[in-house]
Formats: sequence, C-alpha cells, structure tokens
Amino acid sequence: MEVGNRIREQREAKGISQDELAQKVFVSRQTVSNWERGKTLPDVQSLLLLSNLFDVSVDTLVRGDEETMAKEIENYELERYKIKVSVGLSVALILLGAVMLSIMVAQGIGLESPLYKLALGIMVAGGATSFVAERIENRYDIETMREVQAFLQGAEPEQIERERRMPKALRAVVQMAAGAAVAALLMVGLSTLMAIFVG
Repeated sequence: MEVGNRIREQREAKGISQDELAQKVFVSRQTVSNWERGKTLPDVQSLLLLSNLFDVSVDTLVRGDEETMAKEIENYELERYKIKVSVGLSVALILLGAVMLSIMVAQGIGLESPLYKLALGIMVAGGATSFVAERIENRYDIETMREVQAFLQGAEPEQIERERRMPKALRAVVQMAAGAAVAALLMVGLSTLMAIFVG
C-alpha cells in the first residue's frame, strides 16, 4: 500500500528520523518502520496524529489505497472460514488432550501407556492448528483497514474506538464456546472408547 511510502516521504520532508516520528505519534520505532514498509497500516488515531504533524489530510495519506483495502477485506472474508475452523479445532484438540490426561490419571493408567503419547500428540496438534490460524490472521490487518474505511466514510474516531473493543471480546467468547462444545462431544466419545478398551 502507498500509505507507507507517503509516511516516509512526509517524514523525510520534515527531516525527522523514525525514532523522532515514533515519539511524536506515541508508537515504537518498529511500528513506524512497519508502516513505512507496508507491513502494517496506522490505526485511525495514528493517522490523525500523522495528519496533524505533517499538515496534510488523512485522505492525502491514504489516497489510492481505498481500493487495495477493499480487496484485502474481501480476501480476508474468503479466508475467515479457515481461521474459524482452525481456532475452534485448536481449542477442541487442546481441551481433548487435557481431558484424556485427566481421565488417565483418574483411572491410574501409567505413564508408559501409549495413551499418554496420544494425548500429548493431540495437544501438540492443537497448538500447531492455533499457529496456522494465527498466521492466516496475521496476513491481514483487517480491523485497522475496516476502521480506516469507516473513518473515511464519516465515522467519528471515538465511535470507532468503542466498536473495536466489543467485537474482539465477543469473538473470543464464541470461539471458546464452540471449542468447548466440540471438546465435550469428543470427550464423551473418547471416554466411551477408553472404557471399552481399558476396562
């Protein structure tokens, strides 16, 4: 996206370093570097600070990137299903492994049992699945793009900030609930199988 190039051009025109810019807009130097390399997009509050500092409009900073942001959001929507499945599966696998270990301890099954390796393997698979979901999620800076789009369409920064907090918390609760439900179903099935094979 071009916004990173514009930030760098404006910063250099003002004769300030990345460190100085970071201090002026209350972020780290690494954040400024990420903006300039196009790795991340400044949030609305940062765009407002940059706009004031550089004495240009927010529109000037993001001009031409609106179409790119819309395309990225569209691509993210296509990938969102993979993210949800990966997160739900990750939670389910980790919970299932933990439940298996608890059942084995309760039934006095020794550490030499292959079931312990299976339970640990399931938990490791859950962690790996979580890593996959995180990589897909990190490929996109969707929340920031949506916020910038909303701001460009007239939303107030305070409203955007309020709306940012609730959806993330709600999403986490829904994902955990879905993972717990799947884990509960798997636990019932696994308990039945263990009862058949173990005793």
